[in-house]
Amino acid sequence: MEADVARQKSDDMRDLARRLVSALAGVHAHALANIPRGSVLVARRLLPSDTVFLGRNTAAAALLELGGKGSHAALFAREMGLPCITGIRGLLEVISEDSFAVVDADEAQVIINPTAKQKKFFHAKHERYARTSAKARERAHEPAVTANGTSIAVLANVGDAEDTRLAVENGADGVGLYRLEQAYLGRQKPPSVEELHEEMQKTLQPAKGLPVYVRLLDVGADKPLPFLEMPRERNPSLGQRGIRFLREHPELLHTQLDALLQLSSDFDLHILVPMVTLPSDIEVVNQVLKELTSKGATSRMPKIGAMVETPAAALTAPDILKYAKFLSFGTNDLTQYSFAADRENEAVDVYFDDTHDVIFRLIRTVHDDVPNVPLSVCGELAGRSKAVSRLVECGITSVSVVPTLIPVIKEAVRSCGKAS
Repeated sequence: MEADVARQKSDDMRDLARRLVSALAGVHAHALANIPRGSVLVARRLLPSDTVFLGRNTAAAALLELGGKGSHAALFAREMGLPCITGIRGLLEVISEDSFAVVDADEAQVIINPTAKQKKFFHAKHERYARTSAKARERAHEPAVTANGTSIAVLANVGDAEDTRLAVENGADGVGLYRLEQAYLGRQKPPSVEELHEEMQKTLQPAKGLPVYVRLLDVGADKPLPFLEMPRERNPSLGQRGIRFLREHPELLHTQLDALLQLSSDFDLHILVPMVTLPSDIEVVNQVLKELTSKGATSRMPKIGAMVETPAAALTAPDILKYAKFLSFGTNDLTQYSFAADRENEAVDVYFDDTHDVIFRLIRTVHDDVPNVPLSVCGELAGRSKAVSRLVECGITSVSVVPTLIPVIKEAVRSCGKAS
């Protein structure tokens, strides 16, 4: 197909085709069902259903020839805590089935058939990590406070009730990013206000009493909804997505805000607006909320916050905050747009660096422009222990990470400001 994004989605189509053929043939076992415990899976690519299956079973790690840092497989694997390194060219040509491998996903390093010395070094590092993780879990339900007394809230990114349950078990201070996409994708028609409210209640119930931040539907461009005929765009990454898409489809925006207003009577609810670029993107959400409130949906108005995912939003924060109460940095997209490097394109992976000084400088600029406003980070940068101290120095007051990382990130906060 002509469009790069359409070609990138070929993995999804291949996945669906394979599963359909297997179902019609009466094959119910997954091809990876018999992987021996502790194995490292080596493949050209992983399809979405493969990655989910691995997360439930015995693979110790996955090494892939194809895919960038922002690919489906890489993102799913990281969310499930499965070590995964992508984009290793020629991997299948240099490794055999009986090879031994050590995988250090933190450093993006793999050693095939290591020496005894290399094995010993790796095992020692792994044991140190295990001890650190065990200690972190013991203190997971304690507040995360830096050495100089600054409290940093460590919240969770969730998509369903199981995520929320795991987050609370791991000591989350709340839900920092609840994605609504799962309530919309795969449907033949959009959910009603009642259906959406019921789904959100179910997902957030384990976190009742804690602050929760719900992001409005972030679809459009390369993330189509099956029940809407969406226009073909030459460059979807720069097209209609997030609030831009919702402004073009106000019926979807009204449904979400109506359901969220009802939810606000039971939860400490905050609303995140995705892909904010102009102050008017936030203003339109406030207008709809006021209309719904005037009709008696609720007397309680949730606080509205803007996702900072573009340099334009970062550099116009004071104007955006005329209509918003807080800001949350989506560093995956902020990195993509700052470096003009598509996060799905492995050919430009070298430019996709969310730990670059540019990203911290943008965050610090926002803090300096609006020093008294709560600032959060909910992108993958928030889950990098080595980056936590810099985020705190930049004025971040909370971070939101996948549930499994909460104990480790809390420990990283406690280490901030300590002498090395």
